[in-house]
Amino acid sequence: MQSLYFTSTIQAKEYIQENPDTGIVLFAGVEKVKELSAVATAHTVLCSTAGEYTSEGFREGVISGFAYPTSLAQAIEIQSPAILSIHELQAGYNKVRHNPNAFMFILYDGLSAQEEGVMTTLFFIKDDFKVIGGSSGDYVKFQETAIYMGGKRVHGVAMYFDYPKRTQLVKENLYFSTKQRLLVTDAEPLKRIVYSFNNRPATEAYAEALGIPESQLEQAFMNYPLGKVIKQDTYITSPMKVNPDRSITFYAQVAPNTFMDVLQPSDIQECFQDTLNRLAFAPSFIFSLHCILRSLKFKSENTWKRLDDKLLSVCKNQAGFISYGEQIHNKHFNQTMVLLAFE
Repeated sequence: MQSLYFTSTIQAKEYIQENPDTGIVLFAGVEKVKELSAVATAHTVLCSTAGEYTSEGFREGVISGFAYPTSLAQAIEIQSPAILSIHELQAGYNKVRHNPNAFMFILYDGLSAQEEGVMTTLFFIKDDFKVIGGSSGDYVKFQETAIYMGGKRVHGVAMYFDYPKRTQLVKENLYFSTKQRLLVTDAEPLKRIVYSFNNRPATEAYAEALGIPESQLEQAFMNYPLGKVIKQDTYITSPMKVNPDRSITFYAQVAPNTFMDVLQPSDIQECFQDTLNRLAFAPSFIFSLHCILRSLKFKSENTWKRLDDKLLSVCKNQAGFISYGEQIHNKHFNQTMVLLAFE
């Protein structure tokens, strides 16, 4: 697996045209993705982002990605709804299911609000099979994202990699519970909207839990998201925006009659180091996905450089992007880094 990093579409086009038999996955802004789709080969996958991760660390406005031997992977289009692709997805899984190093890489439209449906469609995958994915972005415009398989625009793509050496999935979580909990009393899960917590307007109850005025709530989202603690692990559901009716739209579904923990950030440096300590081998390549709210937090606090220094000290051969949601195993969540290390 070889990371790719281009500062212009001219460079990326030349690489695609000069390597017609190489598997290529590239991440860039929406307009760059559209432009690159005009020269994409059958072995090219393109995904729009809200920022890129490269062999030089976090960047914006560039093109990141990776190249691989086509014999290693099978790409499958994920239709909308994903259940329409179930037979192809299951057939692809059956080809690699007995390889403990194999994994599925998912890209799906980050504005579709359908990621949970995609993950539910993968019910046939065993719990210990590695699944990593990211939702396409558009640099926080929330207007249009784009994913291509070759020159065809698609809702999503699943890639099964039959990797011959060890692979390891790692989830980094910067947040832990404040022990305050909010009961979701009125919500519309398919639209990812919560209307009330504790039988009160969502913004009122959330702001009170944080001890701030409602007018400041939206600015607090990146530091105090909501989440669920499952088997001592925290899965974050990030708020996206406050609506005029005092409801809140999230980046993932929130079910009525469930409790959500109010979260707070942990020590960033310790968290970064803990992630590296969990790596079981010296990787030759690292692929990582970073949530948009995590990225916005790092930008506002000038933290990206510290993470870059930590990650790149382990391996320079890296690629990834800033996403509108992350997937790992059978879950879709937010405000997290998920990475896959390759021996």
